[in-house]
Amino acid sequence: MKKFAIYLPQFHRIPENDEWWGEGFTEWEKVRNAKPLYKNHVQPIVPLNENYYDLSDVSVMKWQYELAEKYGIDGFAYYHYYFKGKLLLEKPAENMLADQTLDRKFFFIWANHTWSRSWEGEKTELIRQEYGDEADWANHFDYLLKFFKDPRYEKKDNKPLFCVFSSAFREKYEMFSFFEEKCKENGFDGLYLIEAFDNVSGGFDFPKNFLTCVKDLSKDTKAVYIRQPLTMEWTLYSGMQKRIFRKVRNILSRRKGKHIVKYVMKLDANKMVDNYCRLQFPKTEVDLIQSAFFSWDNTPRHGYRGYIIKPVDQKHFFKYMDRIKDSEYVLFNAWNEWAEGMVLEPTEQNGYKYLEWIKEWTDMNG
Repeated sequence: MKKFAIYLPQFHRIPENDEWWGEGFTEWEKVRNAKPLYKNHVQPIVPLNENYYDLSDVSVMKWQYELAEKYGIDGFAYYHYYFKGKLLLEKPAENMLADQTLDRKFFFIWANHTWSRSWEGEKTELIRQEYGDEADWANHFDYLLKFFKDPRYEKKDNKPLFCVFSSAFREKYEMFSFFEEKCKENGFDGLYLIEAFDNVSGGFDFPKNFLTCVKDLSKDTKAVYIRQPLTMEWTLYSGMQKRIFRKVRNILSRRKGKHIVKYVMKLDANKMVDNYCRLQFPKTEVDLIQSAFFSWDNTPRHGYRGYIIKPVDQKHFFKYMDRIKDSEYVLFNAWNEWAEGMVLEPTEQNGYKYLEWIKEWTDMNG
């Protein structure tokens, strides 16, 4: 099993965030200002030694890479933000590319959604995702190619891994056929395209609706990313319960945004693991990319509109990893999603606990 941690290239200043959120803004502002919303709610989450780092500093990345190596993380899956020629938060990946001493594997997850003021409960667009035509695809591919050619970029069967986060867009089929051919022109055997399951056809039911969703994949897609915790979350509900739950959650979210209802929904990660481990994974022609998480708390971003998944314990984490141990890849969600409470990096509250669990499980399983 190759273990990759999803990497958020935030936490450094960019002009767009200065304009949209205020001068000097990074997500550390959300993390620092988080408040407990009920009794025993652990907020704010504090980095160990109050290490509120700046990702434009390459020495920070060196520390992260050394930590990943020590605890058995094989590489990072960098979020990639590209809007028809416009790049955002690209500096950490470009700094990594320029520094060969940062010796871990990596690949990109294209977070190709439109940015809006969703943190504030608004739908005001900040930057729209558009896909353009073949000329635009060529520009995008040319940018990616310098990363694909790096020996650290993860490849399967001489095909660079590339994950698309939101796969329901009209240009997908032609665009990735174009990428496939461009990869072959540049010495690869194609593109190892991965689509995220929970966004394929808007489906959440796993494995019930999975095979139906697979029909909507690009013909060039080689794998499906079973994204957690969102896929696992829906094992807590079935049939009508899911529809009612979604409707009530959406209504409450709107009202909570206006501070009418002050209630935080809390789910149980251990129960989610138990339910998920009872499922039979479907057999398909595409590979399954599994993922794992430890906790979730997006109230620093959304306040009462957020929700919480109480942390998994070590016994259930090992149970889950044993269930997926034959997978070629696992993506840990996430290395540094501080404002969503998904963090492998050390915290004042947990120390190095989650990294230590990963290393212990890895050592036990060879």
